[in-house]
Amino acid sequence: MKPKVERCDVAVAGAGAAGIVAALAAACGGARVVLIEAGARVGGIAIQGLHRFVCGLFRNGGARPGEPLHGSATMEFCRRLAGGDPEQLAVRRGRVWLLPFAGGEALAACAEAEIAGCKNIQLITGDPVVRAERAGNGLTEIGLASGLVIQPAWAIDCTGSAALCRMAGAQVDWPERPAMAGYGFEVAAADESKDGPLGLALTVPYLLRQAADAGRIAPHLAYATWEPAGKTGQGWIKLALPAAAVSHAREQADLVWSVLKEAPPFAQARILRHVPTPLARETGHLRGEYVLTESDVLSARDFPDAVVRNAWPIERWEEDQGVSYRYLPAGQAHGIPLRCLRPQGGPGNWLCAGAAISAEPAAAASLRVMGVCMALGEAAARHCLAPA
Repeated sequence: MKPKVERCDVAVAGAGAAGIVAALAAACGGARVVLIEAGARVGGIAIQGLHRFVCGLFRNGGARPGEPLHGSATMEFCRRLAGGDPEQLAVRRGRVWLLPFAGGEALAACAEAEIAGCKNIQLITGDPVVRAERAGNGLTEIGLASGLVIQPAWAIDCTGSAALCRMAGAQVDWPERPAMAGYGFEVAAADESKDGPLGLALTVPYLLRQAADAGRIAPHLAYATWEPAGKTGQGWIKLALPAAAVSHAREQADLVWSVLKEAPPFAQARILRHVPTPLARETGHLRGEYVLTESDVLSARDFPDAVVRNAWPIERWEEDQGVSYRYLPAGQAHGIPLRCLRPQGGPGNWLCAGAAISAEPAAAASLRVMGVCMALGEAAARHCLAPA
């Protein structure tokens, strides 16, 4: 029996932050879109519950966030996600501006509602891409695990791991020391009245640093943080795990909890849920027509073919020092050229968007936040729709 074939103008592989906005932007431009998600729901790693802010929408510094860096599709989705004007709702933390939202479930629900309201988008969930076929310089077919065949005029890889890139035969580079993965668990009934004046955001890493210095837990567990979840006494303990510890994520979380339970604020607290699986911050990067460099980011370099502008700092998560930040000059932004979205010598009708675009590991550490990934998805979609 012949497989079922779906033809479309734009196929988007991966329905995380980049893929959601790519699909919405393409559909808004009149394209017939097939959005393919391997998991059961849209939202990508954000639906696991660790994301509470959209980062990378604004320049750093200033008394107010100022004009957003990104396009209309990105900012409209963020407006709906946050429930208001991003410029009015943004909050400053240190040098950067963040847009708060209600967490992973809210993001998934918002995306599902937006997609359902767009007649040009066909959403396919629970059906991963398993092959990509090329003819000459063009990508002709995308095969799904179910046997369904997608024949797109254009394809956008928003998988976050360059999965479609690899299947299409494009070169993908893997970092020697990938950024630490994220993991965590949600806590309820923490008694903040029994905490000191500094609050749990400082108490949690202080307690864990003491335990690490005493040899009770591994040093990387001292980088764990407390993120309030919006209700009194409720929040997330967020861990950063090196590659060697990822397979023992639950045991690592149990060690952290055993230390915190000894402290008065957590004596009567309980765990509501764990993140289902560790969340990779970094996987492979497309080898594109241009590889964005660390110097490009920190010098706020512009490019004639820039399709996105970014001001988020280089945010490194490393085992020997935890998280560190290196900032662009205040008020400045660098460009991301279209060449970083195009595979080197690859199909002429295919682009990569999101965390896996062509960049050195240090540069990529500035690009993988939600706001920038959304903007990359929008830019890829707009290029697909542009006149030849």
